[in-house]
Amino acid sequence: MALNHSYAFVLRRNAYRDNSLLLDLYTENEGRIAAIARYTKKQATRIKGMLEPFRLLDARWSGRGDVFTMAQTEEKRRYVLKQKALIQATYINELLLRVLQPQQAMPEIFLLYRQTLQALQHGADSLSLMRFEWALLEVVGYSINLWEDDVQGVAIQSSQSYCFHPERGITVLGDDVADPQDTLISGNLLIALREPELLSLLQQQELRAVLDRLWRILLQGRRLYARPLLGDSV
Repeated sequence: MALNHSYAFVLRRNAYRDNSLLLDLYTENEGRIAAIARYTKKQATRIKGMLEPFRLLDARWSGRGDVFTMAQTEEKRRYVLKQKALIQATYINELLLRVLQPQQAMPEIFLLYRQTLQALQHGADSLSLMRFEWALLEVVGYSINLWEDDVQGVAIQSSQSYCFHPERGITVLGDDVADPQDTLISGNLLIALREPELLSLLQQQELRAVLDRLWRILLQGRRLYARPLLGDSV
């Protein structure tokens, strides 16, 4: 049987029977997949040490359906993450597990994931984390117009307040009763997000609140277990 081949990361792993691991993998070519890695007693230490999160793998697997079987796999790079940076990376993995559909390739998100892990090797980086979250929201359907409102087509004004709705997009904040799926966002932040690397501390704080709100709506209130560990500061 032909082998599938891709760079990959382990998002989550669980013991499976006496000599196997059940893996959730994020692959460059196939997106998120589930796979079983079997090993002998002699191989256990090496395989378990390699199939950990935050290691870039040159992975091969075979099979069909929902759960594949791992074949030859090599570790190509290990991202060393400590303290809050490790928590931030764990939070990213949880987001990917929650929002990515199985076997849906998103190579641009895979590349950004690698770049974000690279940034986190130098320490906690809330801005890199939030930029990853923003990009992930865009590819799962929460793309926010940074240039004009989606109803009247009027250019975003820094002094204006707006709200984002998953179906209506960006609209000027009015006097209507807020929809439960509305997310408030300032024109100042929308304009600043055109160059996100230049966000001020206050803009980053607003962005953190906006992202948390968008995830609650998208996930329909389901808890993100790693989120409380990040705290509220940026």
